[in-house]
Amino acid sequence: MLGNSGLSAVQIGDVQHLLGLLHSDQAATQHKAVKGLSLLVNISPEAAQAIDAKVASGLRCQQLSAPAQEVQIAAASTLTALAKEGSENQMIIAHAGVLPLLIQQMSATDTLVQTTAVTALAHLAAGQQPVASWLLSKGAINHIQQLLQSAEVELQLAAIEAIDSAAASDLQVRSVVGNVHTLTTLINLLEARDTKTQQTAASALANMALTSRDGVNVNMVRCNAAAALVAKLDPLHAAVCHQAARALCNLSGDNDECDDMISRTNAIPALAQLFHCSNPRIVAAAGKALGNLALFSVANQEAIADSGVIDACITLISCTGTAHVKEAACRLLHVLLTDSPRVHTLLSGNGIDKLTDLLNSPSVSVRHAAAGALSHLLFPRNMPGWKENNELVNKRNMMSMFQDELASLRAANQTAHSGDMVMDQLNDICLNNNGQVSVSARESQGTASSESDQENESVTGMEDDFQEMHV
Repeated sequence: MLGNSGLSAVQIGDVQHLLGLLHSDQAATQHKAVKGLSLLVNISPEAAQAIDAKVASGLRCQQLSAPAQEVQIAAASTLTALAKEGSENQMIIAHAGVLPLLIQQMSATDTLVQTTAVTALAHLAAGQQPVASWLLSKGAINHIQQLLQSAEVELQLAAIEAIDSAAASDLQVRSVVGNVHTLTTLINLLEARDTKTQQTAASALANMALTSRDGVNVNMVRCNAAAALVAKLDPLHAAVCHQAARALCNLSGDNDECDDMISRTNAIPALAQLFHCSNPRIVAAAGKALGNLALFSVANQEAIADSGVIDACITLISCTGTAHVKEAACRLLHVLLTDSPRVHTLLSGNGIDKLTDLLNSPSVSVRHAAAGALSHLLFPRNMPGWKENNELVNKRNMMSMFQDELASLRAANQTAHSGDMVMDQLNDICLNNNGQVSVSARESQGTASSESDQENESVTGMEDDFQEMHV
């Protein structure tokens, strides 16, 4: 049983009384108890903390087999509440033998019985690879995929959440549900009448894209996911918009075909337009998506610059917004500065001021992101304004602080990025005797060809550095 220090004495007393009734020899009393527990946890979800899963799960097996549908529904609802309390409860319930009974209930004639069963399975599989794998082996995942076609909205929502949950927990499940038919169904649900279904479908696509990075993502874009998600980038429907931006972010930056398919849509101007909305979660997700699209494409970098997003980034990093938004804006600038002299020109001066100000941020992630963007403004020498930018940073007495943050950024990423190209690039940046950023002797003595290779490396090397931009 989990800790219940946050519960009132009355709640604990009610739970204990109902658990006692579950041990009655009278079926009617047991049914009354299970319905009472279900009602209690629905009204006060925290009451599940006072329920001993070991005691309740075995008795729930009996209630799931009860002839009365309302008892079956109540039993499944209580199991869902218990599963939400953590992995220990999930495994206790799974080992109690309820999974086969819940699978049987998915074939019930009553849609509410089906819905509560699918919902319970979704929460039991969340983060539990053994449960998700077992469901796949018993054909339950295929059945849940079929329920995505249900005309009942609540059952459809439960099926989406179960697919999402199981796919996130097991690679094989993810491969199975990443088929064209299921992906097309989820994409079509982006046009459902109710926004809750749209949001849940977009969230499932975003989560599958985050954890797949493989053929599933390619299948997704081939099923026209990019255009469908771009069509949902409307901040008036904030929850749907946020999930659609997440999905585009997680689809991009790892696969050339995915990036190309997304870039062919109206994604870049649509994502750039989101920088002007007031929802920080949407702005951050949009910034990350644009950053991923810019990683390996100079054409996309120019298109993003044309969208007016540079000025929007400067506004965001100078406002009192969230650290998450400022980090996303700085990271986007970091990528855009990699190859574009035009972006260097746009950011010189005012941009330097704003980025150096962020070196004083209380957020480590913001300071690191700002230092990364600054490193591109102060280096390399073939970009416009590098000398003036160095002088400006020196005048503000911020060069030492910049160097400290850059060193901290290197240290923070050294293990994860050991030997990759972005770390080579960062390690090539040092301070000369005048306190200005310069390139190390190893690179500065190279030929024009090697300098070109280094520029290409700085682009491709951003992949690992930018993986945190998946959301």
